[in-house]
Amino acid sequence: MNEFLAIPLVSFFIFNWPLYVIALLFGVIGVMNRQWGLVLLSAVLILPFTYVLNGISPFAGFSLLLPIFHIGSAVATKDDNETWAWVLLAPTFVIRMWLLMVAVVKTMP
Repeated sequence: MNEFLAIPLVSFFIFNWPLYVIALLFGVIGVMNRQWGLVLLSAVLILPFTYVLNGISPFAGFSLLLPIFHIGSAVATKDDNETWAWVLLAPTFVIRMWLLMVAVVKTMP
């Protein structure tokens, strides 16, 4: 592997994936407990991941909408509309699961 490519990949997996998981947890906990502040915090925490994900061609442009979906989920949580809060968090879960499936399939022999 090219050493110029290895350093960004290592920093991506060390910093962005844990923040993505923490953002998902804060989003879920915020919607379940009706604390819209936690959902807003999840929107801030997901920003670095969406910036990096924007460089991948299938997600170009769409990934920048993920924090906006989190903000919409926070607004729905504040207005006690739990159904819309979950619907607006769903794209984050779908992208996470798809990326995990791609990683598992790529590592299979």
